[in-house]
Amino acid sequence: MSRPHRVGAHRSASTRSWPRWAILLGALAVAVVLTAVGLFVLDRLRPQAPVPTETAPAVVTDPSQIDPALDASITVLDEDRDDHAFAAGVGQALADAGWPVVATGGSTGGDDRTVVWFDAPELEPVARGIAQQLGVGEALQSDGRISGTPITVVLGTDAVGTAPSTEPDVDSEVSHAPEP
Repeated sequence: MSRPHRVGAHRSASTRSWPRWAILLGALAVAVVLTAVGLFVLDRLRPQAPVPTETAPAVVTDPSQIDPALDASITVLDEDRDDHAFAAGVGQALADAGWPVVATGGSTGGDDRTVVWFDAPELEPVARGIAQQLGVGEALQSDGRISGTPITVVLGTDAVGTAPSTEPDVDSEVSHAPEP
């Protein structure tokens, strides 16, 4: 009897294994991924420096806090009103509160919103304080002087019924300037 095939011999059908370059490439990829994950985790665990937040600009709300060396004189102009009594009343209320109002008068060619114009960056806190005192309007830097003073309040129609106003005193320091 002849045997057609061997019995009891165990042989592998294939002896193929991964090439060495593929094993090295796989190990390198695993090392890169683990390093990246480790660096990410370490970055998250490290104490973070506080992120500086934008601070609100300074506001001078008390006229006695204005630097005496700073010329912060104020002109109050009334937008498109014939008698300019509103500008005189608002100027008187600001002067009574201690703001250095030196003149009131009329203005033409503006819009309906109240603007506190200032002509130098160091006057911005004062202008913001005036706008806050008025309860209306915004403080904006002008390209130059709008009136004879470095700060000019141009009252728009939005100030009517909002901005403080009192009857002007005849003996007050506030003078009524002619139309600019």
